Amino acid sequence: MRKIVVVQPKGYCAGVVRAINIAKIAKRENPDKPVYVLGQLVHNSIVLNMLKQSGINTLYIEGKPLIETIKFVPRDGVIVLGAHGHSKEIDKYIKKHNIKCYDATCPKVNNNFALIEKELAEGHQVIFIGINHHPESTAAKSISKDVFLYDVNQPFNYHLITDDAPFVVNQTTLNIVNLKEIHQDILRQIPMARIQDEICNATRIRQEGIINLPTDIDAIIVVGDYTSSNTNRLFEIAKSSHPNALVLLIQKQSELDWDALLNKQHIALVSGASTPPEVVDEIYSALLNF
Repeated sequence: MRKIVVVQPKGYCAGVVRAINIAKIAKRENPDKPVYVLGQLVHNSIVLNMLKQSGINTLYIEGKPLIETIKFVPRDGVIVLGAHGHSKEIDKYIKKHNIKCYDATCPKVNNNFALIEKELAEGHQVIFIGINHHPESTAAKSISKDVFLYDVNQPFNYHLITDDAPFVVNQTTLNIVNLKEIHQDILRQIPMARIQDEICNATRIRQEGIINLPTDIDAIIVVGDYTSSNTNRLFEIAKSSHPNALVLLIQKQSELDWDALLNKQHIALVSGASTPPEVVDEIYSALLNF
């Protein structure tokens, strides 16, 4: 008999719930004004479509910096800032042009930025471990020229660091296994570096849930958007921790590969932190009836 395991927590994290609520409040308080989310509120196209149906538009142009995109907001427009953070330039632009704004930045992300600013104020350099061009990394770099991005996909130039004890912090949605390896690399180069692991709980618990799945799991289905960092990290973790299992990354039920799942008897279902819980429930029901 086929067994289906749902890795907890399922669906939205608290930061995503908060961001969606803030966007809805912005529209409710400004019913006669155009409301725009600058960039992607969260990295999930289903959520963005849901917001659009509520009259909340996403202002995002692939490859164009948000500081350029914001200029398309009409004079009477209202802006909602996304959950992943934004650059200091955006704050300055909004203030200069007196734009009504609702900030949906995740509190965990804001806490990261506060840690960075505290260290900078004390005269330290900061190494920010993240993914280049991700909004959280872009926002962190914008704080100061003394914030240096350690791109997880590129070697880091240690010659940039002149501080014997720089502060090291990270994007909240990274791969927990890779992050440990990067910490070790930094300590080999800068033994006195002060490292603070700031992976958010919503990311960490889901990744650990996959790592701790039974060895007889023969399929892992990761549900989330292809553009979502935390979802892609779940996919990586699933492939590395269960190399003999079939691992699929899908956004919705219609993308399930039923032929590939035909002989799979122990299936795990895991969802990204911006995945609507009803999508996970729909896939779970379909698997039960398969």
